[in-house]
Amino acid sequence: MYDASSQPSLTPMIRQYLGIKEQHQDAILFFRLGDFYEMFMDDAKVASKALELTLTGRGKDESRIPMCGIPYHAADTYIQRLIQQGFKVAICEQIGDPADSKGITERAVTKIITPGTTLNSAVLDPTENNYIVAINRIKDADYGVAFLDASTGDFHVASCNNESDLDNMLRRLNPKECLLQDSLLESLSLPETLLINKTSMLAANRASEELCQFFKVNQLASFGIENFELAYPSAWAIIAYLKLTQKNDLSQLTNCLPYNTDEFCSIDAVSIRNLELLKPLFSSQKSGSLFWVLNHTKTALGARRLKQWIMQPLRDIDQINHRLDAVESLKNDLLSREEIRELLTQVYDIERLTTRIVSNSNNPRDLLALVESLSALPDLANILSQLSGKNFKQMADFLSEVTQKNSPIQQLADQINAAIKKDCPPIISQGNVIQPGYNDELDELLDTFKSIKEWIAGLEQKEKEATGIKSLKVGFNKVFGYYFQVSIGQTNAVPAHYIRKQTLSNAERYITPELKEKETILLHGEEKQIALEQRIFKSLIQSILIHIPVLQKTALNLSMLDCYQSLATAAQKANYTRPNLNTGTYDLSLMASKHPVLDKQSPEKVISNDIHCNKESHIFLITGPNMAGKSTLMKQVAVTVIMAQMGSFVPAQTATLSIADKIFTRIGASDNLSEGQSTFMVEMTETATILHNASANSLILLDEIGRGTSTYDGMSIAGAVIRYIHDTIQARTFFATHYHELSSIPDTYTACKNMSMAIQEYNGRLSFTYKYTQGPADKSYGIHVAEMAGLPAKVLEEASALLKDYENQATQDYNHRQLSLFS
Repeated sequence: MYDASSQPSLTPMIRQYLGIKEQHQDAILFFRLGDFYEMFMDDAKVASKALELTLTGRGKDESRIPMCGIPYHAADTYIQRLIQQGFKVAICEQIGDPADSKGITERAVTKIITPGTTLNSAVLDPTENNYIVAINRIKDADYGVAFLDASTGDFHVASCNNESDLDNMLRRLNPKECLLQDSLLESLSLPETLLINKTSMLAANRASEELCQFFKVNQLASFGIENFELAYPSAWAIIAYLKLTQKNDLSQLTNCLPYNTDEFCSIDAVSIRNLELLKPLFSSQKSGSLFWVLNHTKTALGARRLKQWIMQPLRDIDQINHRLDAVESLKNDLLSREEIRELLTQVYDIERLTTRIVSNSNNPRDLLALVESLSALPDLANILSQLSGKNFKQMADFLSEVTQKNSPIQQLADQINAAIKKDCPPIISQGNVIQPGYNDELDELLDTFKSIKEWIAGLEQKEKEATGIKSLKVGFNKVFGYYFQVSIGQTNAVPAHYIRKQTLSNAERYITPELKEKETILLHGEEKQIALEQRIFKSLIQSILIHIPVLQKTALNLSMLDCYQSLATAAQKANYTRPNLNTGTYDLSLMASKHPVLDKQSPEKVISNDIHCNKESHIFLITGPNMAGKSTLMKQVAVTVIMAQMGSFVPAQTATLSIADKIFTRIGASDNLSEGQSTFMVEMTETATILHNASANSLILLDEIGRGTSTYDGMSIAGAVIRYIHDTIQARTFFATHYHELSSIPDTYTACKNMSMAIQEYNGRLSFTYKYTQGPADKSYGIHVAEMAGLPAKVLEEASALLKDYENQATQDYNHRQLSLFS
């Protein structure tokens, strides 16, 4: 920090700056000076580096104060860059009138912009929620969690039984900012990219009172969160933080809903990554994920909702089937689906539009975008009323009610249409926003200086004729106001009553008493016009505030409709089939199953497979070499289950599945160098998590367990894991391994079954068929794969000879171990 004590003679301006900065130590302070935001001292050093600005200074030697600045009209761009780098920015404006101030103009921080609270559309990804999360814990109790997307009003509370569950929740939410009580700061391991804010939490009963007062309800049971008392302090901490940073009443927050993890099939963070649900593992491209396959949405609302559905597959069969009914209805009705898709292109991001509008962004074009979005509702309601399915009926009923001629929302749309000019500027302070005829006082004001504008418009031609100066022009700028401009060569012809105002390199500028008088009247009138338009605009915002809950419910319905048409479009394009779901435990039958991503990328190359799982056989040992397709087959099983339970059709001819409560994957090698964990340690840690948390209704995918250690160690661990799953967990399991010696396990464990990826071998060369077949692979084929990779022939010959020696030496010893382990 800058040492103020070393500067006994600081200027009043710098003393004012330091006083404000003292209250905002964790933010970069944008200090308004005229048309610039200035940064001083340490803030200037940090910002100049982050924004690539020139670092200047005031004073000399040890008294020099570092500083840098940006034009205020370009602030959004610079703030965006700082927020994306994880900084907070405190905006300090002049709140006093300089004309009325004695000494330094009064200034104060009017808003604090942070990664988790920003409403800037240039920073926010339209397809992703931007969450801030708060975490509370009392002694050894569960974690109380609240999370909010301030840009949409999406607000939830949840509880986590342990740190592992908390970690998985955070990785699913991918929050940008976290509020954390001091006692958890050292004990929790949080993502490095997360901006952490230390905060103190209220007691649960006190937080409950504050929440009830904020939401204007008698009890929180109104929101269904009466069983989430531990999360109340977290929820209130978020609201208090937003009040501090946003400096407004947070009208977009209309409720706080429970996040019941039991409603969803749990997918841990490792599985989300391994299954490439939202993005591919080894590419920064958007293509290659399940979201990429299914995303045919037309709105940002729908894209965000679709990601939520992918991450939160349902467990209730009735809810899933209602979604499937909707998807099926649209899949089979091309005309309705295409009409819906076309109408949805008119719909802007109503959630974020509404939040920006009520958060004093002062952009009148947001109101026009809101009205254009609402204009699509009547036609959508009409189409939905003709579609079958419970979900469509509920949507149609709601939209029909909203779009009735005299409904409050329709009246609001009519009011905005009557008030706002279609060609309005982006900022209300620029004026000329309100339509003529909307407000009598404004119309009268405009009439008072209409004649002056007409007089000025004709002044140039009039003065050219009066003076004979052909180069004469009438101009205006904010510094000098209106003026006559005459080129240097014709200044001798300037009349005597012209008063010189400014000299340019090639021209002179003049004013006349008459022009100055008209200018004064006009400029004062325009100031009054802008002030009046701002008052009218604020009254429009007040009208919108009343309707926020209905607008948010409208956005919810439109987002779900967009998801239905997106899934129907994907199903129709790829010829997916409707899955049959039941409440059993072991059913998983897929005929002609394909991986949806590979099927979209290279449909002509994808081999379909039949996959059957039941009570008698629900643990599958899959053998075969690398590149044979073991991992791909396992992933497509899990992805198909996720698609089915989120309400999507699936890539198979037929599909019958029992509901999965959790999906676990242990696929691929990775290490965690930052925490000193080797590949094998990560492998064992992930495996332990699965064995501790899976149930009989889970789906488990395990790939190459035990390969990070010696052969015997690895096989022993792999065999013991299979036995534990068979005897204790009894879940549907796909277990890929290079240890073809483990193929004897099904002889002892009846629910286990040997499967393999078929290989064809001609003259020592392999051909991968990618067919999933019954029975084990006859060998590992590692040397064959090495040959395909291009290892030198001499290396391959030596490897073959060594392999024979190792196999001969190991057979008897291994058989003895195998008998003792599985007897």
